[in-house]
Amino acid sequence: MDTALFFGLGSIGRRHLSVLQELDSSVEVHAYRSQKADPDEFPNVIQHDELDEALSVNPDVAFITNPTSLHVETAITAAEHGCHLFIEKPLSDTLAGTEQLSRVVATNDLITYVACVFRFHPVLKYIKTQLENNVIGTVYNYRVFSGSYLPDWRPEQDYRESYSADPDMGGGVVLDLIHEIDYAYWLFGDVLDTKAWVGQLSELEIESEDFVEAIVSMESGAVGQIHLDYYRPEPRRTIEITGSDGIITGDLLDGTVTVTANQETIEKEFEFERNDLFRSQLSHFLTHVRNGDPCDNDVEQGRTVLEIALGIKFNNE
Repeated sequence: MDTALFFGLGSIGRRHLSVLQELDSSVEVHAYRSQKADPDEFPNVIQHDELDEALSVNPDVAFITNPTSLHVETAITAAEHGCHLFIEKPLSDTLAGTEQLSRVVATNDLITYVACVFRFHPVLKYIKTQLENNVIGTVYNYRVFSGSYLPDWRPEQDYRESYSADPDMGGGVVLDLIHEIDYAYWLFGDVLDTKAWVGQLSELEIESEDFVEAIVSMESGAVGQIHLDYYRPEPRRTIEITGSDGIITGDLLDGTVTVTANQETIEKEFEFERNDLFRSQLSHFLTHVRNGDPCDNDVEQGRTVLEIALGIKFNNE
């Protein structure tokens, strides 16, 4: 890969940019922004405020890191110009345009990846291996929990002005915290049905939903529970799985896993930094771009996860 084009350099775009430049400093990086930032802020990025000008550099890869509501429209434009696509999660806030995106990607034989970085979390990777090895037998149920306090997410920004607060931009816990929905799909497979309670419980000054309690029926026969919120004072991100032969519990913040099966308990603790996940994720994508092999979480799988999330968000209306 010689040239990359970023669509948006907000907080997540900056993180991906930093990791890309760390992994491959030889890549020429361009960015399309509605308003150019101070050149000193991004000294190694060539900025453009005209789309045609940005695309004229013939980028090999486009990083879609603008607001969620713009993802698909932007991705289609980039794909029509032959760019492989790294799309920040979620794929979109609606299914509109996703089939067209898939057609353009297929026509141009492009590599795509929807960035659900928790698939590279050591706790979840270990749990997936345990499940694949049938360590706890048949999975009966799972409970996934993610709660944190939205105003603490971006201390430099008024949370009321963030995209998380605005449903028209794709804000709200269901899509903002789609990591949990994604990794539940990754671990447990296809979803049969969902039932959800979605709304606002807290006094946060936002227009989007601040909580969801979802019951998820899997095609495997397992039943899952997913809780997401914006208002928990102390962050928590956990998973518990009950099977016919044992139990697995994992804490994604502490990096710990406990597996109890066959009258034996195994405890694991993983040391990692958050950026380790982003490095692994981007390395995965770049390897697939070089090799021409499809990524696991491509736009087709991203669409499947989005369908599940929207079914929860709108409670199958």
